[in-house]
Amino acid sequence: MTGDDMHKELEQLRAEVATLSAARASKQAAEAQSENSPIEPSASDADDLNGIIEQAREAVAEDAEMKGEFDQLFEHLEQEIKDLPAITTLAVFSLGVLFGRLLR
Repeated sequence: MTGDDMHKELEQLRAEVATLSAARASKQAAEAQSENSPIEPSASDADDLNGIIEQAREAVAEDAEMKGEFDQLFEHLEQEIKDLPAITTLAVFSLGVLFGRLLR
């Protein structure tokens, strides 16, 4: 690398440093200004918040419905298990365990 190339590269680096310094100073000025001014939500922020609240309400309603469905399912399964003969249930369970062991 010649001395001329080094000088050009050094000038480019100085220009980049000056640009970055100016950007940093403007960012700090904007942050200082935002700290001094009160935060006011915009209309779009309020709409977004209302949408999120509505989604949460729907999720809670769906959760209550799902809980009811799970309760019904477990009651039905409990009744089915009680109706099964004990010997058949144990035999099927034992076969499942043996089959699971053989697959390992």
